[in-house]
Amino acid sequence: MSTRLLFFLFAVAVAIPVSAQEIRIAASDLLADYISGPLQIYGDEHSIEFKVDSIGSLPALDRLRSDEIDLAIIAFPEEGEIPREEFRICPFAYDVAVVAVNKSNPINEISLSRLGGIFGSDEENHFTSWGDLGLSGWGNRSIKTMATQTDSSISLELFKFSVLRGGQMKTTVVPVKDSEVEGLLLSDAASIAIMPRLPESSKLKALMISAEADGPAFGPTDDNVHYGDYPIRLAFYTVYNERDEARLKQVLRVLLSDEVASQLRDQSLFALPDTVRRKLTIDLDLGE
Repeated sequence: MSTRLLFFLFAVAVAIPVSAQEIRIAASDLLADYISGPLQIYGDEHSIEFKVDSIGSLPALDRLRSDEIDLAIIAFPEEGEIPREEFRICPFAYDVAVVAVNKSNPINEISLSRLGGIFGSDEENHFTSWGDLGLSGWGNRSIKTMATQTDSSISLELFKFSVLRGGQMKTTVVPVKDSEVEGLLLSDAASIAIMPRLPESSKLKALMISAEADGPAFGPTDDNVHYGDYPIRLAFYTVYNERDEARLKQVLRVLLSDEVASQLRDQSLFALPDTVRRKLTIDLDLGE
């Protein structure tokens, strides 16, 4: 073979780009935008092309079963709906509904049933004043209810599902913008609001909530949300076929990274507790 031909073949080989590995992901529209950036950065550095589609949980599972995607990141409202026998499933993040009041309000905790009596129209009990809840010195103060409306969270629907069991809100519950809710809580100590996030003002507080009337109450912290102690939450999971785990390990490490956790928290979602993320990452490493 001539030197000129060898040179030509070498030049052609160099000119042909190495095809990037493709990872197909279907993610809930509630968090797809927040994982795309870190995945894109990782993909550019490691010749991986990520295709992230934003679709619902049931269509994502159907596409996973038909091998149209490699990984799904989706929510399951009920623990019994999770197909653990069919796929490898790991927790990823949570959406919550926070119930906040003015810090001068003496109430610190409340049960789901009492929240239903405050906000719901179809409940057995109805509470219209703080005195109805036994707050000393607040007997004549009417409860002023608000619900934050935002396109980036399903906290209101989550509240209805978890607290009102799909029932209706009272007509007296005032819909407010997320940008306005804290100012309204600060201006009226008798108000209470459903929020998609923790309050930013130090003069407001998130109530601890108990699942049972006489049970322990828990605040919306990373640990309490992850372990299910805080009862108004929606869990998101990574779901994939076990046969694909070796190929997806690097992707899963990215999804468990500090960068992705920070992105989720910036958008009012709850990431896994740091210790849990690190344990899951170690488990991935040990499985190699």
